Amino acid sequence: MSAGARHVCVVGAGIVGCATAQALAREGWRVTLVDASASPGQGASFANGAQLSYSYVEPLAGPATLKALPGWLLSPSSPLRWRPQPTWSHLRWLAAFVAHCRSSQVHATTQALLSLSFLSRDVLRAWLQEQPSEVRLATRHARPGKLVIYRHASSRASVERQLAWQAELGCEQRIAEADECRALEPALAATGGGAIAFGVWTPSEEVVDAAALATALATASGATLSFGHEVSGLDVSQGRVRAVRLSDGGEIVADQFVLAAGPGFARLLQPLGLALPIEPIKGYSITLPIVNAAAAPVVSITDSARKLVHARLGDQLRVAGFAELCGSDRTVQPARIEALCAAVRETFPTACDFTEPQAWAGLRPATPSGRPLVGCLRWPNLWVNAGHGALGLTLAAGSATVLASLMGERPSVIDASPFQPAV
Repeated sequence: MSAGARHVCVVGAGIVGCATAQALAREGWRVTLVDASASPGQGASFANGAQLSYSYVEPLAGPATLKALPGWLLSPSSPLRWRPQPTWSHLRWLAAFVAHCRSSQVHATTQALLSLSFLSRDVLRAWLQEQPSEVRLATRHARPGKLVIYRHASSRASVERQLAWQAELGCEQRIAEADECRALEPALAATGGGAIAFGVWTPSEEVVDAAALATALATASGATLSFGHEVSGLDVSQGRVRAVRLSDGGEIVADQFVLAAGPGFARLLQPLGLALPIEPIKGYSITLPIVNAAAAPVVSITDSARKLVHARLGDQLRVAGFAELCGSDRTVQPARIEALCAAVRETFPTACDFTEPQAWAGLRPATPSGRPLVGCLRWPNLWVNAGHGALGLTLAAGSATVLASLMGERPSVIDASPFQPAV
């Protein structure tokens, strides 16, 4: 039976699920997209950092993180927070995370993720070019470039080594001295942007509103949209998945199934005796209205010391950061929101209205290595495209394209083996 005659059900309508629907529809699949929310992009995609960081995919697991971890865990204001969870899956994830902090592992993962991110960049640009101008405008897609600010000169040698290595892999980045950082982003010049030792300038980096992009991709895919329906389980019969069961008693029968949901989808696999190494990592953001355009950044700014990203989306500034490994708690902690506001007040003090910041927290499904899982699971018609962590927006179009190739039994444009689930 040809792919064009077949029906695929994609579970999860975040940016990864909507990109998956788009990629499969372009290959001739009939797609049903199901999600518990009322519209696309309402989970971890809703108010994320908005940066398409194609050259910044180094995983969280690394020697520097392992070294800084004790100090971070003891500080209530640290960018990383961990609350132990009393489950074997959590402990296994932590053990695997530590194992992936070796330099050799970081090197291999970064190389694989750069390959995937460059594919994602090319695919998403092509998809957006096909969209009507009003749709592209709604996504607030732009290519302002990205400037990473470093506060301490001691970081320079290691950063230069990383840039030299990444240049061999196709990244176009360079060191910018402190004065040039302020010239590249004039809004930094008003206050000096705090102490700046140097920066890294990447002119090709982009921004986009992930929730608006998810809606655009879901609509363009022509998929049957089944929203407001929570998937409660998988119906397996004779070695294949027959249907997904819905909490309202209904079901969706299809030929193939793709799990592209948030970390909660693990519960769908537990009754089948399958556990994927994915844990939720909570991130925060604020969205502020810009009231002084000249004082707000146009360039995407990442503050390396604070681990915060700033992205301008039209007349709003999105600021995001923090990583909390604290289970499935979605509570928006006021201290985190105030820390984000304080960082903006310090760096861009007159740019925004801080009266009512739009505060958000979302759970990003993450693997210990930082590599998403893209491929077939234990059953021949059950697939996964999940575990992207903080890089879901950046990698979504690429991982969807890889998955579509695998499901169509065609060679992938890039090596897909680093992302294959080990089940």
